[in-house]
Amino acid sequence: MPLIFSNGPLKDFVKNPFQNLLTQAVTLFLAAPYFTEYADIVEAAHKGKHIDLIIGLNPSTSHEAVKAVLKEPNISVRYFTDRFHAKIYLSDQRGILGSANLTAGGLLSNREAVCVFDPQEDGDKLDELRALFSELWETAPVLTDDIAQKFAAAMLVLQRRGFNPDAEIIQALGVVEPTNIGVQSGKKSKKRLFLDDLQKRIYQQYRP
Repeated sequence: MPLIFSNGPLKDFVKNPFQNLLTQAVTLFLAAPYFTEYADIVEAAHKGKHIDLIIGLNPSTSHEAVKAVLKEPNISVRYFTDRFHAKIYLSDQRGILGSANLTAGGLLSNREAVCVFDPQEDGDKLDELRALFSELWETAPVLTDDIAQKFAAAMLVLQRRGFNPDAEIIQALGVVEPTNIGVQSGKKSKKRLFLDDLQKRIYQQYRP
């Protein structure tokens, strides 16, 4: 069975299996629409690992991160600007699939749902993930220095305008977030969590 990581109260950080993937691999295939955390990837490239990286060029991707990976000869980068939402992290041995982006939130603080696949038990699944990554890679354009500069210029315009959709939504609706590493919900048993959820469902059903 795949191992599950969620950045939850049990400190099951997504960053841990991701760093293991980078350490153990010879070749890496990474796809994430939001990209800000590049240090570990660049370090892996410095150690001689070849990395195929697909990212999204959008307001949640850092142009500093884009610039950093483009400098590395062992990192090949392709991109999408829309309708790209897959988060796939593969090596020549293992794979990670789930909701986590290559951001500080995705790897450490956001509540995620990520599965780690082992070659001995999940070989067929890994083959399917490699096929999906290959399909994305073949259709994604190569990220050039010119495209990166245009992206950085567009991001600068957005920053000057004070563009922050997340802040606008929170201001309108307030902060509503799941329990994470900073909340002591891990002390609740599975039975307690189930009963709490059942109570909420009954309340919502009969409240009208």
